[in-house]
Amino acid sequence: MTEVAGTVSRGGARMHDPRVWGTTIGAVGATVFVFVNRGLLDGGWPTAALAAWVLALTAYVWAVFVVPRRFTPPEQVGPLAGLVYLAGIAFMLLGIFLGRKLLGAQGLEGAEGAVIAFFVGAHFLPYARAFHAPLFITIGATLMTIGAVGLLLAAVWTVTAGAAAAVIAGLAMLGIIALDAWRTRHAR
Repeated sequence: MTEVAGTVSRGGARMHDPRVWGTTIGAVGATVFVFVNRGLLDGGWPTAALAAWVLALTAYVWAVFVVPRRFTPPEQVGPLAGLVYLAGIAFMLLGIFLGRKLLGAQGLEGAEGAVIAFFVGAHFLPYARAFHAPLFITIGATLMTIGAVGLLLAAVWTVTAGAAAAVIAGLAMLGIIALDAWRTRHAR
């Protein structure tokens, strides 16, 4: 059996590691998606969204901070990684601004959550290469798909689909991060 290099520890003991502290940014963003948009849902869906968030957040905390996992030495990022990060943020903010304007012109203001999910997803894509983290492709493509479907449903069915897409995007982001951490768990 070949031994994989790296240190086995709980993420909670490695808060200095970007593969741990970086996930907290995603978890906060995911939480914002759920809490800002769940109140826009009809009937019992806000409560269902809250319950799903509690489960997703619990899975995230367990997989990222509690379960022992293998941490290989992180790859060094290139000299342009910081610029790529800032460009991604600027692109996301511009996309959200323009997307909201377009929705307003179409009378679809209630679908803003889907536009935000789409552009938050898009801004992750260049980070995969800049930070040697393929996880960003998975998160980015998933959020873009959820956002696009939410926009389409908002246009042809109900604007509430935009808020639903944002809630689903937040839950998906927590789930993807948890699964990525779980993938590196250390079997005893």
